[in-house]
Amino acid sequence: MTKTAQTAATKARLETVAREIFAERGFEAVSAEELVAKAEVTRGALYHHYDGKEGLFAAVVETVMRELHAELVRETAALADPLLALERGIGVFLKACSEPAMQRILLVDAPAVLGWQRWREMDAKYGLGLIRQALSAAVSMGLLEKREVDVLAHLLLGSLTEAAMVIARSPNPSKARKAAERALASMIEACRVR
Repeated sequence: MTKTAQTAATKARLETVAREIFAERGFEAVSAEELVAKAEVTRGALYHHYDGKEGLFAAVVETVMRELHAELVRETAALADPLLALERGIGVFLKACSEPAMQRILLVDAPAVLGWQRWREMDAKYGLGLIRQALSAAVSMGLLEKREVDVLAHLLLGSLTEAAMVIARSPNPSKARKAAERALASMIEACRVR
């Protein structure tokens, strides 16, 4: 096995094991020793590739966000109306945020472990671009009044992020998700040109 392949295999093992354990028990309840033992790698490998447990967690968060982004793109690609695509994407995102593993990693632990600013930057890297793209397309198609797309995209992302947080902390995530979807859809429809 080449050095590059060995590195990739080591990182894949660490990230797979970490994702499973972080999703199940949370960041704080997992030790670096447990991670390396379950991944069957050395502690040195953890620190070499990720600079410790926090770095490994950041890689897991990045992967989860990237996968969710790809799912959103797949789920909305066939919709011609960008505002309907945006509403569909919101539904897909909020449904994903109703899953305990997603809640634990992205909504509970990520802001706490990475810090609010870094977590928001990662969230904006994936979510903001999709929202901005949908809104720009809607303006181009005459579905939205020409307005500050960037500001509206940030406001929608903030509302969506807050809705996900409400769902994550709700005693009834399904009910909270449905209410959030309706509220966000109403916000989008209110912007539509009549």
